[in-house]
Amino acid sequence: MPATVVDAVETPYPCACRCHEVLSASERAAGIEALYRFDDAMRGWGQLVIWDLAAPTLWRLQQQLGEVKWVAVRDGGCIHSRLLGFCVHETIHAICGDVTQPNYGTPVGLPYGVPESIAAIDEATYLHTFNQHEARAWVGLAAVAYRLFGIEWTLLPAREVGTYGFAGGNALTDVPPGYRRVPHFDHVQHPRRYLALAHKLEAEARDWFTPAKLDEIAARFTAAEALGRSRRPTTFPAAREMARIRPKQPGRNDLCVCGSMRKWKQCCGATVAG
Repeated sequence: MPATVVDAVETPYPCACRCHEVLSASERAAGIEALYRFDDAMRGWGQLVIWDLAAPTLWRLQQQLGEVKWVAVRDGGCIHSRLLGFCVHETIHAICGDVTQPNYGTPVGLPYGVPESIAAIDEATYLHTFNQHEARAWVGLAAVAYRLFGIEWTLLPAREVGTYGFAGGNALTDVPPGYRRVPHFDHVQHPRRYLALAHKLEAEARDWFTPAKLDEIAARFTAAEALGRSRRPTTFPAAREMARIRPKQPGRNDLCVCGSMRKWKQCCGATVAG
């Protein structure tokens, strides 16, 4: 059985942002309550949140399986900054897309490929909608987290750099069958060009989060949450009690909690220690 949200909050690990030291008990409880509400909302939208510590691997598996409504959100031990940030990121993607569809209706070949039926001249236009949604999910963390949950501490995004498909470069990435690879600007091979395009896109995305749009997001989220709560098979433990759980310190030679298959001391443990 996949891990649940309760499994996730029961197993916090030390993190570089030191959430359990920096945040108060009431803030940690608010963060856990937000995770509960996200789980309910996704259930209301017909999506299954998988809380196992293997988000990148599960995402690749989802690409292979295709028609599964999975939302894999956990790729490290941090609960209150990174995991919650990942969940808000996914909430924005859900709002921008079609929540009745796997991956909110976004083809799994994006953003580095397009369906083979798309003409080469139309590649950039086809990718633009994905880029818009990704930019909103990237820049909207603080505004949406505050509007939905009253959270004011800094949340970390799902990745260190926004994942956009900017056609026109020479980077190539493998894509699923039925898609054609699009030569694109990559943040590693073309950092200056990529970041310039990303900053322009993200500036436009910030303007999308008007007070009216945030109210709309809150209304849709609340409706999905209520439906998901009615479908929840069990009750959640009190968030204030779960917030008292202290991070579990992995052994130095244990496998890292991020799923890298490296030892803790050579991976996230080195970051936390530093």
